Amino acid sequence: MTDETTQALRAVLLPDLTVLRATGPDAVTFLQGQFTHDTRLLADGRTQLAACNTSHGRVIAIVRLRQTDDAIYLLLPSELAAKVLTHLRKFVLRAKVALVHAHDLQVGAIMTGSTDSGSALAKFEEGAMTMSPVPLSGSTEVVTFQYAPGREIVAAPPAAWRAISGLSLTRPSPRAAGEWLAADIRAGLPQVFATTSEQFVPQMLNLDVIDGISFTKGCYSGQEIVARTQNLGRIKRRTLRYRLAAGPAPTPMQGLYLDGNKVSEVLMSTDVALGAELLAVTNLDAGGRELQLEDGRKAVPTELPYPLAGRN
Repeated sequence: MTDETTQALRAVLLPDLTVLRATGPDAVTFLQGQFTHDTRLLADGRTQLAACNTSHGRVIAIVRLRQTDDAIYLLLPSELAAKVLTHLRKFVLRAKVALVHAHDLQVGAIMTGSTDSGSALAKFEEGAMTMSPVPLSGSTEVVTFQYAPGREIVAAPPAAWRAISGLSLTRPSPRAAGEWLAADIRAGLPQVFATTSEQFVPQMLNLDVIDGISFTKGCYSGQEIVARTQNLGRIKRRTLRYRLAAGPAPTPMQGLYLDGNKVSEVLMSTDVALGAELLAVTNLDAGGRELQLEDGRKAVPTELPYPLAGRN
């Protein structure tokens, strides 16, 4: 049987994401003391998921880290950039590290995959453009993050973005942010924003399941709480996935109820065709149950693409 689907690259701007830049001889060791994963592993070129926590183990931001020859870059929501910079700079002291918001870099995504209508990437068709493959690695101007299968983040100067994609930098697709968020929700990839910052410990966001925590790296801010939670088996809440059949997406921290009792809080949500999809931090004893919003709409549980069994 002939495969009639075609392979393509698509680019879309994501202004809701931004990058911070850490430079200096102590950058790796400094960040090692501030994030949940082992920054020494970045030397092999990987993109590393990690969380920045308060001293009480609450997640301030979830980031993706990537090291180049000259710096370490931190990908995170734009609305948290100033907060994370202020938090990190409190701990610099005598460390030889400089932390800045990389305003010179424009953030967008490149998606790879078939163009058939059944592809998850087809949802990015509107507002994106098909493009020829462009070699991205090895450029000092372009930083790439392997975000998820079929999805790569690119941070580059505006001129480089225009050369890569031909996209207008002044008219990003109005649907891009929602479609990107929907893809995260379907993949079970958590994110915190201004409203949900400092509300949850990393395990509540499934970061231990999706390789966002190292339990062997040593000390970092909030490490004692994170380790105790893991070692004592006190993970009573997890991020679960739900779908609403109708109506607008609920707001972050909005409650979900079971038998009149609040058992869950919305982490992230977005409108989709015929309703909304969301991730919510839920009491495990309510897992797999249909929950309800205050307005009476039902939140139907939907499977995550990875197992939580044995992690609780």
